[in-house]
Order: sequence, then C-alpha cells, then structure tokens
Amino acid sequence: MAARGADDQRLLVQGLTYSGALPFIAGAVSHVIGFGDVNAANLTCYWAFTILMFMAGTLWGIQVVAPERVAPNLFLASNAVVLGTCAALWFVPFNEAALLFALGFGVLWWLDKQAVRAGATDAVYGTMRSRVSGIVVACLVVLAVVPMGAIPIF
Repeated sequence: MAARGADDQRLLVQGLTYSGALPFIAGAVSHVIGFGDVNAANLTCYWAFTILMFMAGTLWGIQVVAPERVAPNLFLASNAVVLGTCAALWFVPFNEAALLFALGFGVLWWLDKQAVRAGATDAVYGTMRSRVSGIVVACLVVLAVVPMGAIPIF
C-alpha cells in the first residue's frame, strides 16, 4: 500500500511540474502570433519569477533534508538567482528580462543536476526537471528573440 501512495505522489508531482510549463508555452505562442492586446512577455516573465521562487524553495528543501549530500552553497545560489531575476523584473525590459530568466532557469537546472549526482534526489525527478527546464528555457528564448506578432494568424 505504501508503494501505491509513493506512485500517486510521484504522479502528482510530475503532473504539477509539467502543468507549470503550460503558461510558458502559451506565453511564447501568444507572443509569436501577436494574440490579443496583452503583452505575453510581461505575463510570462511574472510567471517565470513565480516558478523560479518555487524551484529555489525546492532546492532549499533539498539542502534542509540532505545537507550532508549537497554543497552548502545551494541556499546562496538559489537565492542569488531569485534576487537577480527580481531585479530583472524591475529594471530590464521584459523581452530582455526573458533571457535573464532563461539563464536563471539554467542555473537552477544545473543546481538540480548537482543534487541528483549527490544522491539527494532521484534520477526520475532529475530527468523530469531537465525536460521541463528545457521547455521553459526554449519558451523564454523565443520571447526574447522573436518579435511580437512575427507569425500573425489573426
């Protein structure tokens, strides 16, 4: 019975994680097709900041649960990413900020890989995080480099 509960929890975590990438996909597509009057880059950057905070919190949790397995700078590095991207929201135009967010997701992905290598998290979790990080980074790069409405369909 315990194995079923663990499987259910893993499915829930995977479902929530992949669902968290959907707004990035919607933002990138909306930006490229120029959908509506909403600047998709703005909304997507705010969503990116929200998700970066969650990811940093996850790394904090790993540091708390398995401090002997991961480097003590996990706290500092994840906080630096969040503070840096927060500054990007305030001081950098959204399209350029999207590149900084992509960089932030890349750094957090690298930190996740270190935790997996150290045995603080399992490989299945690491693979999922790698896939979702790839989707998110690709969407953020699209926001940054493709002009709004580049492929108008409406």
